[in-house]
Amino acid sequence: MPDNHAPDRERETALKHSVRDGAAYSVMTGAGESYLSAYAIHLRFTEPQIATLASIPPLIGAIAQLFSTWLHRRWRIGRGRIILAGALTQAVSWLPIMLVPLLWPEDQVAALIFWVVAYQVCGNIISPHWPSLMRHLVPEKERGRYFSRRTRVTTLVGFTALIAAGGVLEGFRTHSDALYGFLLLFALAAMARMISGYYLSRLPDRSPRGDDIQYGALPLIPVWQASIRRSPYARFLFYYAGMCFATAVAAPFFAVHMLRDLQFTYLEFMAITAASVLVQFLTLNGWGRVSDAFGNRLILAITGWMVPFVPLLWVFSDNFLYLLAIQALSGLAWGGFALSAGSFFYDLSGDADMAAPITTANVTNALAAFAGAQLGAAAVLWMPDWAHSDQAWSFEYPLFGVFLLSFATRLAVAVVFVPVLREVRQVRRASPRRVIFRFTRFSVFSGVGFDIASVWRPRERRRPYKTGDKSHDV
Repeated sequence: MPDNHAPDRERETALKHSVRDGAAYSVMTGAGESYLSAYAIHLRFTEPQIATLASIPPLIGAIAQLFSTWLHRRWRIGRGRIILAGALTQAVSWLPIMLVPLLWPEDQVAALIFWVVAYQVCGNIISPHWPSLMRHLVPEKERGRYFSRRTRVTTLVGFTALIAAGGVLEGFRTHSDALYGFLLLFALAAMARMISGYYLSRLPDRSPRGDDIQYGALPLIPVWQASIRRSPYARFLFYYAGMCFATAVAAPFFAVHMLRDLQFTYLEFMAITAASVLVQFLTLNGWGRVSDAFGNRLILAITGWMVPFVPLLWVFSDNFLYLLAIQALSGLAWGGFALSAGSFFYDLSGDADMAAPITTANVTNALAAFAGAQLGAAAVLWMPDWAHSDQAWSFEYPLFGVFLLSFATRLAVAVVFVPVLREVRQVRRASPRRVIFRFTRFSVFSGVGFDIASVWRPRERRRPYKTGDKSHDV
């Protein structure tokens, strides 16, 4: 099989640029996207409006991936050009988002939803192409190590941005107006995405174009038909989409519950949000080691039974420290679920051009999340009437019913799909002792400092190796 990877030095430089892109992108999501719900609450959105903000833009963004894939396949537009255009236009989209209350004070809801749709569309046109581009830069034997290191760096940077942004908002809320804090954060998010776009422009595009790919000009239908024929892919796709549906029932309303019902400050809101991110960061390598040794199906099963109980645990107390612990548990579960789902998807998708299977999965998941959010919004409107009936339970807070509905739907998805998932790799036989040992044997802090330093240090000069010299393969 011919080696179509970039030359060694060019490839290593490109991979460092990719980590820097990821770090800048994490600043945008940590300081900007993570606070869009808080921004909407500050603008006095209702619960159904927040559900619409959380569901419509990702759905339209996912559908935009079809157009993006079609552009690449039909008109042979390079992946690098599409990725760069998406990153730069996404950076520009932050400007109208931050100016919504100033430019459209009478139509804030429609204006914010419209511009967040634009933000999601610009970001989603990148999604089908970035994995294919990276797949041709990272050799298969180095993939796990490289993406683990990249994820550790981006998670730490995103966590830091999330914390700093919460402090900025609380400072502005205390001394002037939180709106100025949102303006500052969204301006920072735009700058970070510009920096991300710069590093994306430095990545060489060595992925196949147009006629070189396996599927035709329609990106969705052939892979969907193939997924029906290949039951492991179908089971995984329906499982993940089902969990997206069940999670979206309650996901838009946790911020509403904290900021409106519990009257949390922005610092407390930030701490609750950051707890999940921090635990995901701390457990990333543990889950990765379990995945390498025992496969992704095991982690999908373990975390698939953990995830349903997160919204249930929210109804038992409104104590800040208790909710902090629940979010830590959520980070443990979702960290393993997301990592294993991504790896499982790579295992199931053997095509070198991943745009079609990625688009299929993303559109399916976005449709499921949209349906779940609409169900949650309908439940929010229905439950006040039901709460006054003779058959109603008494909830301390109005959104507890939605959390319980999300628990029930998540549990139903786990009951239906976890037993039918099958591992697609040859892996070791697992036991509780072996799993715990693999999970706990690595300290994340022992490696993250080296990860960050290795990304930003100057490139060292190397002696050229001669033909037949195998030392570079060690």
